[in-house]
Amino acid sequence: MQPQGTFERGQRVRVQATGVPEFATVRFALPGDQSGSWDLILVDDEDRRHEVNLAAGDTETVRPLVSDGQADSARVLAAMWTQWMNAAATNAESSAMAATPLKPYAHQTTAVYGAMLPQPLLRFLLCDEPGTGKTIMAGLYLREMQRHGLITRAIIVCPANLATKWVDDFQRLLGGGLRQLTSATVREDALNSNDLWVVSLELAAVNPAVQDAIRPDKAGWDLIVFDEAHRLTPTAAGFHQVGRLLAKNTPRALLMTATPHRGKEWLFRHLLHLVDPEIYPDPGNDPNIELSALRPGPIHFLRRMKEGLADYDGTTRLFKGRTAHNHSVPLSQTEYGFYRAALDMVDRFFLPVAQPLARMVYGKRAASSLYALAETLRRRHEHMGAMSEAEAALIADREDHGDEAEVDEAKVIHTVSASTRAERAAINSLVQQIEATVSDSRWQPSKWKRLTDDCLAAHGIHPGNGEQAVVFTEYADSAEWIARRLQAQGYTAQLYSGRQSRTERH
Repeated sequence: MQPQGTFERGQRVRVQATGVPEFATVRFALPGDQSGSWDLILVDDEDRRHEVNLAAGDTETVRPLVSDGQADSARVLAAMWTQWMNAAATNAESSAMAATPLKPYAHQTTAVYGAMLPQPLLRFLLCDEPGTGKTIMAGLYLREMQRHGLITRAIIVCPANLATKWVDDFQRLLGGGLRQLTSATVREDALNSNDLWVVSLELAAVNPAVQDAIRPDKAGWDLIVFDEAHRLTPTAAGFHQVGRLLAKNTPRALLMTATPHRGKEWLFRHLLHLVDPEIYPDPGNDPNIELSALRPGPIHFLRRMKEGLADYDGTTRLFKGRTAHNHSVPLSQTEYGFYRAALDMVDRFFLPVAQPLARMVYGKRAASSLYALAETLRRRHEHMGAMSEAEAALIADREDHGDEAEVDEAKVIHTVSASTRAERAAINSLVQQIEATVSDSRWQPSKWKRLTDDCLAAHGIHPGNGEQAVVFTEYADSAEWIARRLQAQGYTAQLYSGRQSRTERH
């Protein structure tokens, strides 16, 4: 033992307090209101949480444990073995995870052991909110099915930017064994060298050799997992073909997405058809057909929101509560002038068939930030007429992983101009005016004070004070501009964008 000094996360402590086990681990440690006092959140060996408040000078209630080399080795080993065996015997569900650092949350355990494992031939759509650990749930299900001898070979299909993350997460949390399938794997006929694979959806959709090699009748998959499964809908024909090939011909299918519906019943029904074609019929090819709202049952569907997720005690919330407020912020006179100038350029230089999409793209970028509008205009200046709208959309869809905003912009910036030379001159003039405005330190964007005063400062977030916020924006251009402007005002802002490399995002 050592006298109480400071406490830190992960520290092992001995406790003398009513209702708290003798030994626990510090999960959170915050200095109290008075100097020398502490507010501690402790976790016991059964993952139950306990709150302990220490008054200044209290060195007896909670004492940090230190290694002094004085304990009897045999007794220490016996105690460790007893604790491990007790956990394994009383919670058989954890046995597959005994050799890994993974400790699933209650909602993850409920999904895997309560909803998925009881089904010998799983056909399931897992739609929990982003950040709830759907990857962990899929991996935990896979490992348990392997342990029971029900699954030998499995393949995970995900967007290209997530493939290496799946491999890394399996290695870090689930004991490894997952390999990425590439075109080289097929060329070298190495598919049978491993039982667990992850393949890029884009590769499977465009490479006939890969698509042929992963056919279930050839590869013998026992399980197919689709991550970001909303991309399998008929609006993306190549992806939908991969979904049909694998999901309909593999005995077990797990589809995961945080956006199963997207406000379109037709798309939702197509996903459910992949989940279980016998229960959910094909809704057809007409996206405008009137369809009643389906309410799939727990055998096929699970969706939970963060507000409803709790720890094992049933009361401790895993995520803080949220409130949403809409702020109406009209464009300033300067911003509206540039907005109108951009739309006027659409009327002057775009062919009538291309004008509706161009007006939407220019208008939304101008409303997001003048910097985003200027960047779009620069790309238009460089690429107008360089390729067809269809080819530009295909490339953007592949590179930006289905980002509809990027696909729309790609169509607009590549479409032909009614007068290329005159439009480029008009773009140069407008971009120079925008740059002069944006670079002027006296200029105040209409949204800026709403962000810094009403959103940041109102919640105690000021330059340099260490408090954190996450700012989302639809366009990467606006995100880059916001980060730079925050940095200029003393905030330690960092950018997270799909344009960054995987290493930068990590």
